[in-house]
Amino acid sequence: MTPQNLHHTLHSVAETVADSGVGAVDAALIDSIAARALMLGASPTLVDILVDPDQPLVARGRAFGRVALVAARPQYDSFTLAA
Repeated sequence: MTPQNLHHTLHSVAETVADSGVGAVDAALIDSIAARALMLGASPTLVDILVDPDQPLVARGRAFGRVALVAARPQYDSFTLAA
């Protein structure tokens, strides 16, 4: 996923969460955002709250905000050491 697509997707999901709540977002999309955020160092506790449909919607919405910030970070697959 390109950075532009990622940010567009996150923005779209954030609008849905703001308008209708996190319960209105497809669970697979939430799972993919959560997986990316975990890979980039997000709190496992926040991710667990976000993906658990039994958690209160307000808690899931707040968790989405924090998790989305991490998911939006650039991912560096490789790096070069300078001497």
